[in-house]
Amino acid sequence: MKTETVSIVLCTFNRAELLPRAIESVSGQTYQFWELIIVNDGSTDDTKQIIDQYREKDERIITIHQSNQGLSRSRNNAIERASGKYFALIDDDDEYLPTHLEKRVEYLGNNPDVDIVWGGLDPQGPEDRHFVMDMERPGQKIHLSDCFVSGTLFGKISVYRELGGFRDLEYAEDWDFIKRAKEKYTVHQVYFPTYLYYIDAPNRMSDLYAKGNTEAIRRYREKGKW
Repeated sequence: MKTETVSIVLCTFNRAELLPRAIESVSGQTYQFWELIIVNDGSTDDTKQIIDQYREKDERIITIHQSNQGLSRSRNNAIERASGKYFALIDDDDEYLPTHLEKRVEYLGNNPDVDIVWGGLDPQGPEDRHFVMDMERPGQKIHLSDCFVSGTLFGKISVYRELGGFRDLEYAEDWDFIKRAKEKYTVHQVYFPTYLYYIDAPNRMSDLYAKGNTEAIRRYREKGKW
């Protein structure tokens, strides 16, 4: 297997109690050639102290503490600091299974014409919440495993940069990113269920969208959260 570095982006805001699970799932990867860029987007809880503790233990962890800028800008800020050949994302309330990076690095190595992969999501929580609004078919729902969930994205960092990263949208910036990527690059869905997606976390964007579309998300963000 190749040994290119994977730059993993983890953005967080006021989820100190959940953050260790995500960080430790990166530390436990079977593929060890990674850097983890953690963006603390203006948290007011114990997030900074927790991040700094992990940073002291592992030099592969890079930290960015900033005023609140929102999720898309935070991710893009992190990619500006990245040094890897590949990029990966993880949300602060989710986790990787140990072979998450290994399987994706191997897939791109075996398929050099592929630029980005997505998929491999394993929902954690009640089955009646495994469906969300379908962005391509208004009024209908889609299973989470078939959604363009940003945490499952993995690909060539050069492509991410050429696309200008994520756009600062109210909702579905991951869907927008994949949609733009498909216009110029080769994008594949993979089916390794190694990304654990927790449904029980508070203030998930998909839940807010289901309650009141982008207006509900806008009101939430006006409080300085995302």
